[in-house]
Amino acid sequence: MGSSSFDVLIVGAGPAGSSAALAAAKAGAHVLMIEKRRQIGKPVQCAEYIPRLLKHTVKIPPEAIAQKIQEMITFMPNGEVIRKRAPGFILNRAKFDQALAQEASEAGTKILTRTKAVYKEGKKITVLGPSGEDQIEASVIIGADGPDSTVGSWIGQKNRKFIFGIQHTVVLKESVQDTEIYFGKEYPGGYAWLFPKGEMANVGVGIQRKLGGVAKLALKSFKKRIRHRIGEVVDVTAGLIPVGGPLRSIDEKDRIILVGDAAGHTHAITGGGIPQAVICGTMAGRAAAAGADGDKLTFQNYFHQWRSAYGPMMDKAAIKRKKMEAEWHEKDRMELLKSCWVACKEYYNDA
Repeated sequence: MGSSSFDVLIVGAGPAGSSAALAAAKAGAHVLMIEKRRQIGKPVQCAEYIPRLLKHTVKIPPEAIAQKIQEMITFMPNGEVIRKRAPGFILNRAKFDQALAQEASEAGTKILTRTKAVYKEGKKITVLGPSGEDQIEASVIIGADGPDSTVGSWIGQKNRKFIFGIQHTVVLKESVQDTEIYFGKEYPGGYAWLFPKGEMANVGVGIQRKLGGVAKLALKSFKKRIRHRIGEVVDVTAGLIPVGGPLRSIDEKDRIILVGDAAGHTHAITGGGIPQAVICGTMAGRAAAAGADGDKLTFQNYFHQWRSAYGPMMDKAAIKRKKMEAEWHEKDRMELLKSCWVACKEYYNDA
């Protein structure tokens, strides 16, 4: 690549990174986005559900929609079934990510795959790509590089609390219309899910290891429960989901902005984060372009913008997460789950 200079460097080409790249490029910034994986969007590490309202914010190509969803059905340990309207889509996530990156590219973003950020010294960032190490300069850096963010480590802002998720994409033996959530002692600090996508489904579990959860055993147990409905496995993914609440996400001295999983922008109970990634990514891109153009208030403005949009929701979820984990082995689990699950009215009745 050789030594290059950019207004904005974005590390990570998921929904947060590509949304930031698109916004920054549209604002006139010279943007480079790097992605450590060989192919943007793969492997998929996501249950792939997004709410329908997000379609008003981002272009979702028809080929990226696997199935429309109307309801979320929650199965409680005592047999109670809770239905909640949750209109949205199950994505073909790889196609969704690739479409976002393509749009950013068409707006002028330069994209390099198989390239990762290694370390930073002043405005100079060393990256490692297929041809070896290169140095680039950037006025502003956006860290959109996932739960274990390298960019976050440069400014001492790292996610510290996670649940571990493992998911099989399987063939469905029967049609499924809604997303399904399952709670039980087998999934400590988390839940199991079945998210349909046409003739297939994402079947997975998220567990808190510190509460004694073993993801592979939990998934095996869940698949046994629904074995009459599912067939062969066609894909396997696993990864960490940050659930410790949002980070501060800015460092004005180092001119760094964090977004998406790197910023802890996930819902600490559900683990969902695509809407926040897209919307906060757009905010981050605009802020970075303004920062590269000399706006000294842009970092604070970004912080206040995302806090205004999502801060209370994220903070509440983090409080509920803390409660769930603290009381998992101590309290009537039904009462606890109803207090801590988004489909239940009790979730919204207290802090």
